[in-house]
Amino acid sequence: MCDSLKKVYNLIGLAHRAGKVSAGTMAAKTSLQRKRAYLLIMSKDISENSRDMIASTSEKQKIPWIVLGDKYELGTSVGKAYRVAVTVNDAGMAKAIVDALEAVGEVEKSMGVVEWSK
Repeated sequence: MCDSLKKVYNLIGLAHRAGKVSAGTMAAKTSLQRKRAYLLIMSKDISENSRDMIASTSEKQKIPWIVLGDKYELGTSVGKAYRVAVTVNDAGMAKAIVDALEAVGEVEKSMGVVEWSK
């Protein structure tokens, strides 16, 4: 993992310690439905049904979503064994994560998926 992606995972962990992350599929979906989320992050190895369910909810609420790493890296960043989906529930933290991802590669400003290589 490159240093730029470590920064992204550290920012996710910082947001978690600040209480601004909903970790897990159902927690992320609830956060999206209640319009608390500013950014949805899914792992590459999320099941198709879960991805479709969460992504459609995210698109209905007009919340951007990205695919980043695998479930173990995402889970480790929030202090859990593994998580396939997390939402960032703070605008400033979500912007910082997107800015850190922009440093790694191109990010489209529209909602949708952006896949990051390792």
